Amino acid sequence: MKARWLAAVEKRPWALAVIAGSGTTLLVPSALALLAPPELLDAAVALGDRRLALALVALFAMSICSFRLSFRRRRSAEEQVDAGVRGSAAIEMSGAGARPAGAEVLAAGEVRSYLR
Repeated sequence: MKARWLAAVEKRPWALAVIAGSGTTLLVPSALALLAPPELLDAAVALGDRRLALALVALFAMSICSFRLSFRRRRSAEEQVDAGVRGSAAIEMSGAGARPAGAEVLAAGEVRSYLR
């Protein structure tokens, strides 16, 4: 069983992406300041404050987008089967659709937990 905070994080991937993006934005410039040769640092200072700020904003935006894409949750095959069963059971109960030949008749609250 998943912890509550993990389930909450899965529901809000943008929040986690913003946190990870801010960490990346803090880590990359500080690593650059520590590890870059002095000539590169002088060239960065020569760019000016506005361009450095725009570069930080661009780094932040790109890191948020990349983390958001990497945190995309894929549904498992069992979840897709469960979702399909619930949707078809609701249609069958309402009488909106005809049941195909050989289809299972499921109770309203029945879940196929044995598939997990």
